Amino acid sequence: MIIVLVTFPISSDLDAKQLKEKFLETAPIYQDTQGLLRKNYIVDLDNHRAGGVYCFDTKINAKNWFDDARIAWITERYSKPNIEFFENPVIVDNDGQQIIESALPSAD
Repeated sequence: MIIVLVTFPISSDLDAKQLKEKFLETAPIYQDTQGLLRKNYIVDLDNHRAGGVYCFDTKINAKNWFDDARIAWITERYSKPNIEFFENPVIVDNDGQQIIESALPSAD
């Protein structure tokens, strides 16, 4: 699995309610995103930052989602994002009461 961490600066004029409304407005588009298992919206109002934590099934699906058009959309809606991709080799799932391993890519 792949975790994508996206963060971007937000206006200090945005309060928690306004930001939540913006997040709820866009949430439905992620329900049909190819390979997306989960998205968590994140916010740090004290430091004027927001973003999302995405869990994708494959790096290909993650990279396909974060194409130039998606980055431009995020930039226009909020500001220029910082996007980082991480391998996710172990998950602690307390809801499911299990520890899940996923494969790491082989070294080339």
